[in-house]
Amino acid sequence: MIGARLSINLHQPIPIPPRNRMKYRDLASDSAIVLVHGFAGDKAWQPMIDQLLEHPNLTSWDIDSFQYVSSWMPRWLRYRLVWSPSLTNIADSFSTYCMSTLNRYKHLSLLGHSAGGLIIERALMDSEWLRNRVRHVALFGAPTGGVRAARRLAFLNPQLRDVAAESTFLRTLQADLSRQWKDPTFAWRIVAAVDDVTVLRESVFYDFPRAVRRTVPGDHVTMIQPTRQDEPVVGLVANLLCSPRLFLSYVREDEAIVKDVFATLVRHEFTPWIDQGKLVAGDVWDSKILEALRESDRFLVFLSAHAIAKLSGEGVFRHEVDTAVALQKERGAQSAFVVPVRLEDVPLPQDLASFQWYDLFTGSAEGLAKALEASTLKPE
Repeated sequence: MIGARLSINLHQPIPIPPRNRMKYRDLASDSAIVLVHGFAGDKAWQPMIDQLLEHPNLTSWDIDSFQYVSSWMPRWLRYRLVWSPSLTNIADSFSTYCMSTLNRYKHLSLLGHSAGGLIIERALMDSEWLRNRVRHVALFGAPTGGVRAARRLAFLNPQLRDVAAESTFLRTLQADLSRQWKDPTFAWRIVAAVDDVTVLRESVFYDFPRAVRRTVPGDHVTMIQPTRQDEPVVGLVANLLCSPRLFLSYVREDEAIVKDVFATLVRHEFTPWIDQGKLVAGDVWDSKILEALRESDRFLVFLSAHAIAKLSGEGVFRHEVDTAVALQKERGAQSAFVVPVRLEDVPLPQDLASFQWYDLFTGSAEGLAKALEASTLKPE
């Protein structure tokens, strides 16, 4: 209308819903790779998507992407000048998107680039549903420690404000990560680029364990734009998604030793799983543990004098071992599913004596990892 008055509001950010999703492959699989872009936009993922679609080990995975407005400057929307949504709002939208549009998938593997990694982190902190559904997470160049240069431009955009070092968003996220993400139930990698001057390595790696840190060639954008199957970043994603899943069963008294083994196995590109709930309650058996057992490629049972004593009674540890032995029988003798790992020179219980074992007290966590890689489980 001629002479109509435009309403301009630079102070009240209006959430903008995400644009339509992009579905790159839909095979009605039970697992999906979900990509979340950063300021570079969803097109930055295209070279990676091309490689994932052609990778021989990933042919059974559906591939999806979550898209949202990531404009650096305010935008016109229905005669109003509005901000792009904050990362918190986008994370809420991403959680809703997964719970609704992607609800049919049994497992989700999330790949996030730059601010997309922060969106994934925030969503995982806030959504128990998402934490239970996610199996893998890889964050590429995510500025968990913040970007100092963004502080000078924070007034332009809520998303720039959120990624700025020491922002309210990051301080809250960092506090939540320290409480909730010490030992996640999913496999994860934190990835930095060799030549990234936009988000520095110390911001990407932040306070995450060394075992999950990886570095690939490229700068902030080209790190996720491989042109060949043999490039390190493609192998990193494929190894993460296809790595053998190892269920680690142990008693609370041996927790410190097992945590060291856990970190070593991650460095060797395995996907170890431990029941974090057991460390708190110790006596609760639930369907989540059974599901993890059934989906694991190997069951490592750590044996010490404390563990042997627990096997003579009832409880979670005994239940895990009994269930694993039953699964071994279902899979057949050639599956080598059950792997006893002796922490001390203790006799193997009768129901575990027929399996190949590894002696950690004369070997090492590195030796165990190499033995698992070679499928030679009893040291010379």
